Amino acid sequence: MTTEPDPPPRPREPKMSARIANRIADDILGGSVEVGQRLPTEKEMVAEFGVARTTVREALRLLESRDLVTIKAGIGGGPVATRPELTSLGSIVKLFLQIDGATISDVIDVRLMLEPTVAREAARHVDDARLEAMQDALDRMREDPGDYARFQLGNADFQRGVYEATGNPALRIVMEALWLLVRDAEPDEHPMATRLAAVEMQQDVLDALRSRDPDRAATTMDAFNKESARYYRRHLAAVIAQPVRWQL
Repeated sequence: MTTEPDPPPRPREPKMSARIANRIADDILGGSVEVGQRLPTEKEMVAEFGVARTTVREALRLLESRDLVTIKAGIGGGPVATRPELTSLGSIVKLFLQIDGATISDVIDVRLMLEPTVAREAARHVDDARLEAMQDALDRMREDPGDYARFQLGNADFQRGVYEATGNPALRIVMEALWLLVRDAEPDEHPMATRLAAVEMQQDVLDALRSRDPDRAATTMDAFNKESARYYRRHLAAVIAQPVRWQL
């Protein structure tokens, strides 16, 4: 005699607080609630959802932990819609990298593998407006390379421009998170000669993108990233050899 196997357990329904948080998140991420817009008060949410105040507060805590809501204190305060930044993703990635004992050197290796592919895709999809914005970023870096904060902002705009030019949001998010992990590990300012050389190699990448030449774009990006990796391993070897460390 055979017996029928037990049916798989049904997935457990999420708690009411999670269901409320999901509804609010959908409104924020879907655009019906704009960033900076005040959400209903706790009292109004209690009436709207027909739940206890503690349930609403737990829902808001869940949203706040995901950087989708900021709770402003004081008179006229309350929950305000926000959007998470990629630094939030980078923090989570750091957590998992630390669990597996990954180093910044490991992250650099991944970028060496992926960046030429990104540049190849960018050359196929980039538009003129993006090209001009990236050229503006490089020009700003050249204007005053001694202003390191401004130089870093220009560098970030250029890198982000390459990723956005691919037209693939998933690829952009992954690559920018990896780039931020490496950038944030830098303990000091780069020497002036290194900054100027980086701008010229990035200009080579941009010229290849402007010509819509995928092979050339991949080659120039590969050269730029290999030179960057050599710099890190020559001058920041002790830093990039350390395991990635997650911190609040």
